[in-house]
Amino acid sequence: MNVMKKPAVSIVIPAYNEEKWMRNCLESIAKQDIAKQIEVLIVDDDSEDDTVKIARSFSKKINVRIVRNGTHDAEIGKKKGLDAAKGKYFMYFDADMEFADTDWFSKNIELLEKEKETVGVLASFKPKKTQNPLTRCISYDVFQRDPIFKAFTPNIDDTIIKEENGYKICRFSEGKIPCQSLCLYRLEIIKKIFGKDPYLMDNDVPVRLVKKGYTVFGFRTDIGIYHYILENLGELFKKRMRGVLKTYMKHLHKREYKWFNLEDKKNIILMGAWVLYANLLFPGMFVGIYKAFKYRDTCLLYYPIINMVSTDALIFGFLKSKKGVNSLLKV
Repeated sequence: MNVMKKPAVSIVIPAYNEEKWMRNCLESIAKQDIAKQIEVLIVDDDSEDDTVKIARSFSKKINVRIVRNGTHDAEIGKKKGLDAAKGKYFMYFDADMEFADTDWFSKNIELLEKEKETVGVLASFKPKKTQNPLTRCISYDVFQRDPIFKAFTPNIDDTIIKEENGYKICRFSEGKIPCQSLCLYRLEIIKKIFGKDPYLMDNDVPVRLVKKGYTVFGFRTDIGIYHYILENLGELFKKRMRGVLKTYMKHLHKREYKWFNLEDKKNIILMGAWVLYANLLFPGMFVGIYKAFKYRDTCLLYYPIINMVSTDALIFGFLKSKKGVNSLLKV
């Protein structure tokens, strides 16, 4: 195993039975132009396949460490990885992701070194021709959001305070934080704020940072990430249901990122209108056709189907939760 006294970057990858994706994910890290300055912490949740074996096979290419999770909770796994991280910069990453560019880290570190006020650099996603049409369709959104998330979350363009050659500087405020937490952070700051927490809750990270006064983030779209998020519509439905029931509603009283404010009756009306829009299909079909011509990619014709399945899964999951029903009754 490669030994580094002080790695530039620590990448934490929570993993459970990820043998299908792990090799390509780690290969994209090994190809980085600063690969020798990166440590990779695989936080394994007692995988029953070759996930760990594949990870260890990369020990001659990159610095790989295995950290045991054992809780079957990815958010706790991320925190275990944070506790073990030694780099100057830190990010968590999914096993089914790949870095699309070999200079992803060097460019983002250059930004962080130049823009001292920034707490991190947000990642952006890219579509890849070899991805299946469903994944490619939502990858045209810079944060890989389903249409419903894009409609009800803040637009990062509204937070930009400065534009430089190749990147943007954004200032966030409470209630004006984009739905994205995949980011290259300054490790010292993240450990200071989340050091005593039992878990690292994805989109809550930027919210906590903003509340503590760390409001400036970098953002660039000239480099990106490929995320193989979907294989079929059934998987989309299950993932959105799981996100509502096991991630969002389970920790609702602790969540700091609220992408939909139920206390505002106008939002309830808007959501009702969105559900109608999504299930009629025809309005979304026109949007999909427009996007297909704009990007010259027929995968975007899946837009209305993805919109309907994702919307209905989120609504169904919300109504299935007692917390969700109770919150509606209070409105």
